[in-house]
Amino acid sequence: MKPARILLIVVALVAGGLAAFLATRGGGPASPSEIAEAAPVQMEARARVLVANRAIGLGQRLTSDDVSWQDWPEGALRAEFITATTVPDAPQQVAGAVARFEFFPGEPIREAKLVNSNQGYLSAIISQGMRAVSISVNPDSASGGYIVPNDRVDVVLTRSGGQHSETLLANVRVLAIGTRLGEVGTTGGGADPNNPSSQVFESAEVATLEVSPAQAETLLQAGSVGRLALVLRSVIDFAQTVDPSHGASQTVTLIRHGHSEAVTASAPRSTPLPGTAISALENPAAPLAQALPSSPVIEVR
Repeated sequence: MKPARILLIVVALVAGGLAAFLATRGGGPASPSEIAEAAPVQMEARARVLVANRAIGLGQRLTSDDVSWQDWPEGALRAEFITATTVPDAPQQVAGAVARFEFFPGEPIREAKLVNSNQGYLSAIISQGMRAVSISVNPDSASGGYIVPNDRVDVVLTRSGGQHSETLLANVRVLAIGTRLGEVGTTGGGADPNNPSSQVFESAEVATLEVSPAQAETLLQAGSVGRLALVLRSVIDFAQTVDPSHGASQTVTLIRHGHSEAVTASAPRSTPLPGTAISALENPAAPLAQALPSSPVIEVR
C-alpha cells in the first residue's frame, strides 16, 4: 500500500475519533457542579421586618419581647410593614400598644392593627361610634356555649310568660365572652385547636356585644322584659342582611273537635338591616298587629 494512502486513513481515523469524543462530551446533560460553575447563585437582597415572636391576642398589650426582627426578601416587602431601615427602634415604640386584631407567630406587625392607648383593652378594640354592652348568658341561651369572640350573633328576646320570641338585633359582633377577647395570645383562653370542646363555656358567662348607642338602649330595656338569647350566625353570612321573620311567631286559635287551643305559627314581617333593632320592644303587639289584625281562628273537623 502506498504511504500516501496509509497517511490518509490515519488522518480519517483520528478525525472520526475526535468528532465522536466531542459529540459525546457536548451532547450529554451537564452535571450540577458544572451548572453551579457556569451560573453562580446570587442571593436576593433582604430587609429586616418586625414580626410577632408569639401569638398576640385581640386586646393584648404588646411588650418589646413580643416582637423581633426577621430577614424578609425585599421583593416581598409591603408598604405597611415596619422595617429596621425606617424605624430602627420599632420594638420599643410598639411596646404598650394594644392589638386591635390578632397576630400569629411570624406575622409582620402592621400599625393599622395596633392602637396606642393608655386605656383598657376593651375600649381600644371597639369600633368608632359603637358601644360595648354586656348581658348574662348560659350555654343553653348561647348556642351551647360555642360562641367565641369575633363571632356574629342575632339577639332574640323571649318575653316572660309569653308564647313567642322575636329577634331584636341582627348580625351583632361579639367582643368578649367573660374575660376572653380573642382566639390566640394571653386573652385567647388557651384553646386547643385539635379539640373543639375547649372553646365551650360550661357555666354562666357575660357576653359583651358591640352595638350602637340606640341598640344599647334596646338591649338594656329588653333585659327587664324577658330572657335574652344569642343565636350564632354562619361565618358565610356575617355581612349579609338577615330576615328575622323566620324566628317571629304569632298566636292563632286552633279549634279541634270543639276544643280550642292556642298555638304559635311563624309569620312574615319587615326585614331589618344587619345590626338594627326591631321596634317590637317598644310596641310588643306591633309584629302581631301588622301581620294579623286579630288572632285568626282555624277550625279542624
